[in-house]
Amino acid sequence: MGHPLAGQRVGEWVVDPQWWAGRRAQAAATVQRWAADHDIAAGMPLETLRQQLGLPAAELVPALLDGTGLQVVDGLVRSPGAGLPPRVDKAVRTVEEWLAAEPFRAPEADELAELKLGARELAAAVRAGRLSRIADGVVLGPDAFDRAAGILATLPHPFTVSEARRALRTTRRVAVPLLEKLDALGVTRRGGEGTRTMI
Repeated sequence: MGHPLAGQRVGEWVVDPQWWAGRRAQAAATVQRWAADHDIAAGMPLETLRQQLGLPAAELVPALLDGTGLQVVDGLVRSPGAGLPPRVDKAVRTVEEWLAAEPFRAPEADELAELKLGARELAAAVRAGRLSRIADGVVLGPDAFDRAAGILATLPHPFTVSEARRALRTTRRVAVPLLEKLDALGVTRRGGEGTRTMI
């Protein structure tokens, strides 16, 4: 419009430094408040934060958060290393104790329900690196794939699902998706008649 641009350049935008600093301070408090209300969510949706801060474009959010300690991952804003809420942490510790005794005995659905570990809580535990998701509702310890590979490497090759199941001391409910994950990771290769070999 003919007026000289005055302010701080952020991408294609020019912002008032004082307004920008105020929004930056507000961002941390907004994310913290949102996280307290959504304690097992992966993070606050970037668009929700943009709206609450009154920013005109989503592309401004990452620049605004630079230096605040917050990060944007897959369209979600969160604090790095955010832990599990106490109620979920306690339940996950119980599962960890079970898995320490029997590493490939995934908790049954009723056991998870009793601990109040639903899909969202399990997803939070997987994101935190406390559990590994094998299939829907099937979780093992974070080192399950490496441990399984070590045990399966001792079997005569090729081996069947039943032989793997017995070696891992687990059920078919766990063995089948675990072997499929190992196939996908390039640890095992599926052969004829459902047998597998280590790669």
